[in-house]
Amino acid sequence: MICKESIHALIKKNKDDIELLGLIENCLASFGEYHARIYEMETWLSIYGYHNMSKEDYQDGLSTKDKSRSAAHNAVISSIGILNRLCEQSSFTLVYEGIVSEERPHRVEIADAVLPYIEAVVEQRRK
Repeated sequence: MICKESIHALIKKNKDDIELLGLIENCLASFGEYHARIYEMETWLSIYGYHNMSKEDYQDGLSTKDKSRSAAHNAVISSIGILNRLCEQSSFTLVYEGIVSEERPHRVEIADAVLPYIEAVVEQRRK
C-alpha cells in the first residue's frame, strides 16, 4: 500500500523547494504513466489480433506495447525508491514499506500498491 500521508508530508515539508517538488511530481507522474501504459496495452490487445493483421505484425505490436509497459513499471520502482529515500531523510513513514526491487514478486507487489493509489487519487477528486 502507498502511504498518501507520507507523500503529503513530503510535499508540505518541501513546499518552498521547487526543484524537490518537481522531483516528487515526476515520481508521482510515473505512477500515472504506468497506469496509462497498462491501459494502452490492454486496449490494444482487445482491438487487434491475428484476424486483422499478420502474426508478425501482431507480435511486433504486442512486444512494443509490453516494452513500454515494462519501462513504465521500472520507472515506478525507481520512483518509489526515490520517495522512500526522501522519507528516510525526513524521518517520515516510507511511501512504500515493502521491498523495492525489480525482481519478482516485489515488482508485482509494487504495481499492486500503486494502482489502487491512483484510483484513490481519482476518487478523491469527486469529493
